[in-house]
Amino acid sequence: MDFAKKEDRTKYLEDKFDNLLDVIGENYGNVLMEELVSRLDSTIDEFNKEISDLFNSLKEKEVERQSLLNGNSVQKNKKKKNEHSNLTEWEEKLKQIEESK
Repeated sequence: MDFAKKEDRTKYLEDKFDNLLDVIGENYGNVLMEELVSRLDSTIDEFNKEISDLFNSLKEKEVERQSLLNGNSVQKNKKKKNEHSNLTEWEEKLKQIEESK
């Protein structure tokens, strides 16, 4: 059963309400069932929309976060290159040895 489809949701709810209709009776049963199905459908649609919006927002924030992280790593790499260029050849070799440990 695919709850993303309105027809499948309605069929599922109608099956579940059959027992409820027996208890309530024919006078109010159909009207009550139609109202319940209508409200449940609107609630499900609203929930799906809110979840979609939430995930879209999360995706956008993740892209922004990644771009900020990448920007910071580029700046750190530039600083490291500048530090390396200020070192003599001997100092660079010593630093490489220390980093490899």
